[in-house]
Amino acid sequence: MTRPRLLLLIGIASTAVAVVVIGVIVTALVLRYSAPHPETKSLPEHALTPQETITEVAPRRDGTVQIRQRLIFETPPEGGKPVSLWISDVGVGRDPRTGNRLAMMPKVSSLSAVELSTADDSTQDSPKTLGELNIDVDESEQKGFDHPAVHVEITPQDSDGEVVQWSEGRHVVELEYVLDEVFVTVAGEDFFAVPVPALGNGQLAQKTHTLDIDTDGPVYCPADNVDFALGDGCDAEAFARVDDADDSDSGGHVVWRESVADSHEIIAFAPPAGMTASPIPASER
Repeated sequence: MTRPRLLLLIGIASTAVAVVVIGVIVTALVLRYSAPHPETKSLPEHALTPQETITEVAPRRDGTVQIRQRLIFETPPEGGKPVSLWISDVGVGRDPRTGNRLAMMPKVSSLSAVELSTADDSTQDSPKTLGELNIDVDESEQKGFDHPAVHVEITPQDSDGEVVQWSEGRHVVELEYVLDEVFVTVAGEDFFAVPVPALGNGQLAQKTHTLDIDTDGPVYCPADNVDFALGDGCDAEAFARVDDADDSDSGGHVVWRESVADSHEIIAFAPPAGMTASPIPASER
């Protein structure tokens, strides 16, 4: 073998060895300095949007509905405002014959409230209770409101039963109550109507409301600012998701994003079979 060819082969071999060595070094550096992949963990069920409600609606044959409602919210450092629930008359649309706006006024009873733990082992299906909450109900006329309303204020209490402020951080409040006069009739249609949630802690935050309704039929979203038509109406922008009971084994499911521009005040659904109560007519607003 000639000397030039030998030198050429030695050069090629040296280059190949150098490439392999550099590749090994680079790989080692990448493995050494790359951040390890975090373990995949499911978020606890309270880790949702800044303010969110989850409402379970169970209609009864006597014309009432049982409500279980959870509010998940964040309290800022400047101190927590009371949690408030508003029950007021809600619009169901305009009377097609007269053009007058129609409304219904639910009546609330059997109200209780507890605070739930936000620990990882306290989930939506298996919550842990921290304690009962103080409830103040105000049915007096509120300045600036020309329609009836019930204002429920919910605050924590210490071991002596004294009202205190909400502490900074994330909280979950669970309310249970009964709504009456929600089985109504409008323009020949008989249906249950529950108000879209009016529950919050007074903080400006994105709000999302989820309603799970125990019904075998479709869910309706009639608008307040047009002639009443039970119809569908759930394709409005405010409704992120609507699942009828026909498409689910667990009843109707509605996800509604709160918006001041939205004109929907109720979610409607068909009554269960065997009703023992008669529907009441909607009143003029």
